[in-house]
Amino acid sequence: MFRNIINTLFTKFSSALLSFATVVLISRVLGSAGKGEQAIVVYNIYLLMLLFTLVGNSTLVYLAPRQHNGSLLRISLLWVFASAFVVLLPFVFMGSEAPMFIFESILIAVIAATGEINQFLLLGKEQVKQANLVKLLYPLISFGYLGVLHCFSALNSVSDCIVAMLAGYGMSAVCGCVYLKDDYKQIFARNNSNSQPLFSTLFKLGATKQLGSITQSLNYRLSFYVLGFYCGESMVGIYSNGVSIGEAVMLFGSSLALVQYSKLSNTENHSQSKRLTNRMCLINGGVTLLALLFFDFLPAEVYCFVFGDDFDRVRDVMRMLSIGILFLSISSNFTQYLFAKGNFKTTTLASLLGLGVTLIGCFGLVPRYGISGAAITACVSYCVSFLVEFVVYLRCQK
Repeated sequence: MFRNIINTLFTKFSSALLSFATVVLISRVLGSAGKGEQAIVVYNIYLLMLLFTLVGNSTLVYLAPRQHNGSLLRISLLWVFASAFVVLLPFVFMGSEAPMFIFESILIAVIAATGEINQFLLLGKEQVKQANLVKLLYPLISFGYLGVLHCFSALNSVSDCIVAMLAGYGMSAVCGCVYLKDDYKQIFARNNSNSQPLFSTLFKLGATKQLGSITQSLNYRLSFYVLGFYCGESMVGIYSNGVSIGEAVMLFGSSLALVQYSKLSNTENHSQSKRLTNRMCLINGGVTLLALLFFDFLPAEVYCFVFGDDFDRVRDVMRMLSIGILFLSISSNFTQYLFAKGNFKTTTLASLLGLGVTLIGCFGLVPRYGISGAAITACVSYCVSFLVEFVVYLRCQK
């Protein structure tokens, strides 16, 4: 397990560095307005992915040791393509009135969803190294493509970022299919009589879990749309960079939690599960706190040097988000403990309550206080979500 944690940490931090380098490159070349436009496109793709993986998300880690993997793949992939077709139709009829980059976003989301299904199935089989490589390929190839364009002074629009995402997610999905080639061969090998009950199980667990993910993602990103509407895309660019740093800080905790989930999903020892989760929480909290202190005390000039002159307020965003980020990072360990026990409802409830805070704060504070209102809203929302999961976890301890 220790080797898996080290491998996961290496992958996560490598991914974080590549993602951060991508953010820096786009920020410096396209400016705050271009970065804001790119951030909204990325979030649109993420929302589509949440829909496309409604029955093929991290619940696969829980189900993989318990169900036929070929059947899991068949049902998950059919859902991806069926839901993508349903989403695509209205925009086809809209023609030129369709939002910019929407067709490209749907295609990217389908490819990315396939890669994510592969990754979670690999984790369920405890093939952590292979799952990590699948995850790492996207930022590696995406940044590499943008870097080559920049070297030839050819990086000049968000369209280039779209192509980079297509290349990165495409290679990631192909790599996962190669690792799972034996399972893919079994997609139609068994009798399909068990498809209906298995689909019901996947949908019940997946929809519950994914509702939590959707609401949680709105807690993270709803302010992007509200900021864009009231303050313009430049403010979105600045705020999104602060959020990106916060997410990078949480990568250590999410790495621990991911391996924790894989381990707990394959054990029935309740006391061992509790001890492991408590240990992970302490390590996660300590490392996250140190990282937050580092970023909070960096001079604003450092952020301007890294991202460009438009981004001096990134430090302010980080400082206002810090407490919420700390609690949210620790709550990832509670989340994976509950997931491993088949409890996907608590996280959904926590996210829904956090979303209520987000809705009130976004429309009450953002129009008046701009970026500060968005950051304060997010921080309070994160704390509310943490408290819900923490209380449920304590009850599980009894």
